[in-house]
Amino acid sequence: MEKIFASIIDNKNRIERDYKDCSDFLLREINVCGTRCIVCVLDGMINSLMLSQMIMSPILNHDFESENPCDFFEEIKLKVVNALEMSECENFDDVYFYLSSGFAAVFVNGVSKALVMGIQGFEKRKTEEPSNESNIKGAKECFTETLNDNKAVLHRRIKSPKLKMKQFKIGNEVKTSVAVCYIKDVADMRLVADVENRILSAPVDDLCDYGELAEFLDSDIKSYFTAVGNTERPDTLCSKLSEGRVAVLVDGSPYAVYVPYLFTDSFSTVDDYNNRPFYATFNRLLKYFSFVISALLPGFYVAVGTYHQELLPASLMYTVAAAEASTPFSLMQEAVMVLILYEIMREAGLRLPKTIGHAVSIIGALVIGDAVVNAGLVGAPMLVVVAVTAIASYVIYPLYESISVLRIVFILLGGSTGIYGVMLGVCALCVNVTSLNPYGVPYSSPISPFSRKSVADTFYRAGWKKLIRRNVRVQNLRGADIDDD
Repeated sequence: MEKIFASIIDNKNRIERDYKDCSDFLLREINVCGTRCIVCVLDGMINSLMLSQMIMSPILNHDFESENPCDFFEEIKLKVVNALEMSECENFDDVYFYLSSGFAAVFVNGVSKALVMGIQGFEKRKTEEPSNESNIKGAKECFTETLNDNKAVLHRRIKSPKLKMKQFKIGNEVKTSVAVCYIKDVADMRLVADVENRILSAPVDDLCDYGELAEFLDSDIKSYFTAVGNTERPDTLCSKLSEGRVAVLVDGSPYAVYVPYLFTDSFSTVDDYNNRPFYATFNRLLKYFSFVISALLPGFYVAVGTYHQELLPASLMYTVAAAEASTPFSLMQEAVMVLILYEIMREAGLRLPKTIGHAVSIIGALVIGDAVVNAGLVGAPMLVVVAVTAIASYVIYPLYESISVLRIVFILLGGSTGIYGVMLGVCALCVNVTSLNPYGVPYSSPISPFSRKSVADTFYRAGWKKLIRRNVRVQNLRGADIDDD
């Protein structure tokens, strides 16, 4: 990183060379009491009124006490400008980072550093209702793409100086601001240090969103399940922080990521804590049942229809046999073909513009589904199984990616080895889930190792009095040892 020159001419030439062909770069040279200064900003990133009232007018109208460059610089910093955000830079890379963040930079002839002041005025999206984590009774706000706004939302909800936010710059070329958030005396400092080390050691040149960073935070990217959670809801993130987790905010991303993320986290929603315990428990059990259905139903149907027809009632067995006899494919081939066709239509509906995306997915499902059955390519029972599976998978959307892969695996196991293969796959899946230990916390906790105290918010939702007394933190879960990771 090249240091700032003492000569104002050298600094001006260097900056103008670096920002050549940048039409939004503005530089003005001024002479104050015989001392040459330059002020640099990026048009569209700053508030012009703040630039005039807080920087330009005070500097031009102030009666400086000394003509010494260093004293002149300090007087600007301490007595003249009244910006709340202010910092000194000694190299050009830091100056360019601040300019791109909505700051103004002031250079003084004879001083080998620059003064940067925050006067942000760029356009940003207003807080809106969450689009992917909708709820009925909870808060209706979500994160935006602006890091400072997201930090402010957290501070508004957690009104305590114990909420810490450490900010870093990630990337060699595109320097992206990243904030590590945690609650002091609640989060384990070993967990905080581990997250910071992973972020600082991430070999990224261009960090544009949270997904790339989440992969470096994941302890085992080869697993079917992720150990890094994400949310667009401030209330959800605050509850995770109060459990001793560590969150990461990325400038430019409307999502926050947090660690460690456990298997049972996928089955709880904000509405669970706004509904009465008995109804929240019913919904949570429904989610666990939907997970089993969405992952195992196609494979189980293929296994039973191919190898274990005697397990079916006579009327259903005849229906399955008649449907299979009228198609040229085996049940395993049918299941894989229909699932792939479903994923194609889902992806098309997702990527197309909203005005036609839903129409394409609905019409495609109705027309193609009816056509393949009438043409005898796929049996009607198989379409019913795939439809039920697809709907069930959306009940637990955080696990959708994992379920999509597992579904195909279980179909192949069921079509090749029957129920025995499906059960073997279930055992292998259980071993995989229980063997994961992200950040020293068992991924399957509090189910395995079992914790009676923590399970009050797992399969069922206990009353608030019991939940408040429980006060469970991730580092205190049974089997947790953050130092082992």
